[in-house]
Amino acid sequence: MDRNKEFDLGTGRVEALADGIFAFSMTLLVLAIDIPEKIPKADANQALLQHLINLTPQLLVYTMAFIVLGSFWMGHQKHFQCIKRVDGTLLWNNILGLMFVALLPFTTNLAGDYGDYQMGILPMEINLLLLGMFFYGEWSYIISHPELLKKEIDAWTATRGKEKNATIIVVSMIAIGLSFFIPAWSTTLYISIPFIHMSGRYRSPK
Repeated sequence: MDRNKEFDLGTGRVEALADGIFAFSMTLLVLAIDIPEKIPKADANQALLQHLINLTPQLLVYTMAFIVLGSFWMGHQKHFQCIKRVDGTLLWNNILGLMFVALLPFTTNLAGDYGDYQMGILPMEINLLLLGMFFYGEWSYIISHPELLKKEIDAWTATRGKEKNATIIVVSMIAIGLSFFIPAWSTTLYISIPFIHMSGRYRSPK
């Protein structure tokens, strides 16, 4: 028996799982931001202001991670607009990819707390690199298996989809390289991803 046929199913259950994990992970990101435990009432305003200023690195990493996860979610939605069913290979690619989505709150928390150190930000950058690789593999698999599609995907859409999914891979590799020299600035490269993604659109089947 073809092992892919063994898991042949519609897209609804996979999309529901992905939506839940993306939503949960994006929510968990904010829980990594530190809240002061004890603030003297006598100078609470000044102490809270100073605490908020000190939280700037964490807030920046949170914002970046939230936007990047949002971009991944949008990409996932675009992928599934093009297909009518899921086979075993695509199912497992999604499960493994979502594992790295769920891991991102941990690696983001590490980057927020230790963003000045390479080993503080490197796990997050590797996390995003692996996510990008899974998304690139997912799109490549979809366009090479017409039996999964609602309608044939034109060459422009197929190529554009690959380019957009390759963005996170390229940015992550540059960020990892930059982390050896200026760790604190290497994560800022990820801010460019949503703007690159917005520069073109998929032409999904109607």
